[in-house]
Amino acid sequence: MTKIIGLTGPTGAGKSVIAGVFADMGAKIIDCDRLARKATESPACISALCGAFGGDIVMNGVLNRQKLADRAFRSPASTARLNQITHPAILGELERRIMCYKESGAAAIVIDAPLLFEGGVERYCDVTVAVVAAPETRKKRIMNRDAITARQAELRMSAQKDNAYYAGLCTYAIDTGGSEPENKEKAARLYVRIMNEG
Repeated sequence: MTKIIGLTGPTGAGKSVIAGVFADMGAKIIDCDRLARKATESPACISALCGAFGGDIVMNGVLNRQKLADRAFRSPASTARLNQITHPAILGELERRIMCYKESGAAAIVIDAPLLFEGGVERYCDVTVAVVAAPETRKKRIMNRDAITARQAELRMSAQKDNAYYAGLCTYAIDTGGSEPENKEKAARLYVRIMNEG
């Protein structure tokens, strides 16, 4: 039977590293950020986003994701508005992919979802894992990853819940404050533990 693992945590915590280890060990990964990017390409979604965040977020029919992010992550209310627009399309695609992987006989499916609980995605999961790291560590990672300023990184972080929120809701928590080899070793041990559970 396919085991479905929900992977969540705040931005910059290192979810992609943990997901990568799980993938190397045989899990199929569903990246909800990628699903969101795909969902926002539909004309209906672009129209709704323009209505909520301004028509100038689209230039020549192409969504300016940076401009959208700057506005959508300005406050928890605007982030919630973004999620209301994009979530129905994301969940539809998520269900389709879960079914495909199950039919192909996958041993495990990892749903990498920053909004695992807020979006109701945890209902698909057998087990959930919170990926957490200290705020300063996360800020540096976000700045390096997205080539943005400290202030922009702080705004993104402030639009999300803290580590305790994720750790409190999940079956397991993994702190990625160590070196990359240490984090990968922790992830590998956790994956084996999850797969050996009944």
